[in-house]
Amino acid sequence: MAIRKISGITIMGDSIENYSFHNSKNNASFLIRKNYVSYRDPFGNYMTNSSCHIRINFEVFRLEKMGDEIRKSDGSSVIMMPKEQIQEIANKTFYTDDQLHVIDFLTYTITEKE
Repeated sequence: MAIRKISGITIMGDSIENYSFHNSKNNASFLIRKNYVSYRDPFGNYMTNSSCHIRINFEVFRLEKMGDEIRKSDGSSVIMMPKEQIQEIANKTFYTDDQLHVIDFLTYTITEKE
């Protein structure tokens, strides 16, 4: 697996179907595994396009259909939504204001220059 860092973004992966991006400046992260996409934004919200079970304080919650949402006590959310919506949100919120946008989350194009 290749690992590289561009403008505060750690990029891990070896193909368009297997990438992980982490922004060290605001702690946002984006994961691609074939048709599965997940995104944790800088505000603590978590988005996925796949059903899942989540345990919070020993209580189990299920995301089973698009639009299912869990509101956490800290005000953040865990939500199941379409891949395209997650990609659009990531394009808008993954970077800090002064940071170079090295990944286009709609096309997964990576800009190598710093």
